[in-house]
Amino acid sequence: MTNYNTWIFLVVLYALLKGARECMKKAALKKSGTNEILFLYTFLGFLMTLPYARSALSIDPVYIFYAFLKSAACCTAWILSLTALKRMSVSLYSVMDLGRVVFSTLLGVFVLGESFTPQKAIGMLLVIAGLLLVNAKKNASASGATAIALLAVLLNCLFNAISGMLDKILMKSIEPNQLQFWFMLFLCLLYGCGLLIRRDRISFKTLIKNPWISLMSVSLVVGDLLLFKANANPQSQVTLMTLIKQSSVIVSVFSGWLFFKEKNIAYKLLCTAVIVAGIMIPLLFS
Repeated sequence: MTNYNTWIFLVVLYALLKGARECMKKAALKKSGTNEILFLYTFLGFLMTLPYARSALSIDPVYIFYAFLKSAACCTAWILSLTALKRMSVSLYSVMDLGRVVFSTLLGVFVLGESFTPQKAIGMLLVIAGLLLVNAKKNASASGATAIALLAVLLNCLFNAISGMLDKILMKSIEPNQLQFWFMLFLCLLYGCGLLIRRDRISFKTLIKNPWISLMSVSLVVGDLLLFKANANPQSQVTLMTLIKQSSVIVSVFSGWLFFKEKNIAYKLLCTAVIVAGIMIPLLFS
């Protein structure tokens, strides 16, 4: 690993925050509706990025457009993720969400021109094997997952992969703080439009009644800043970053067991071990 830089450490921290955030989403959904969570979650995140406004306004308009595309992809992915989380356990969702590895690898190789080494191929195959294993056992968590939930997870993986590819493209030309400002601003506008179309009502008092939303916002802003900084490193690769991100499943599986009393954790940990092996092989032997 001597050829790598601090970007690996930044992505690991991002993954840990992401895993914790999936559990926060599950807890938040017990007290609030999906649309209310999404808007308040991103609105607080946008307020945290306001100090970067002056710098963000100075970038070329074409990068603002790309930031909008990233926000649209994330907006769609998050709606799909919450749809899935309502219909399946957080640990099952987190393992199935690893399907984004396939999409991200394809985009990294065919769009960004990254190499696809034998080590990366073995790693991806192990991750896919972990996904197949978790779906092979007809346990209580899996039986509760509807076809809609499974489709939502797969589409969530695709849109998240597109967002990750745009991160790498944008970080070649602008600063992490600049992207974060536009990203959060566009998310607020998109979710706000959704609320107006559906005529949904939200209450800012929810932030007091449901503190998970505020914690999610902090986790989002800090995690994304770490990820953007990792993407800005010339040595970082989307194909490797995608594999490292999947370490978030460790946090999610243990949290599902400790806080949501989910069953079949031993089996899920076995699947997770296969996936973690897939993450480590390209990092240690490339």
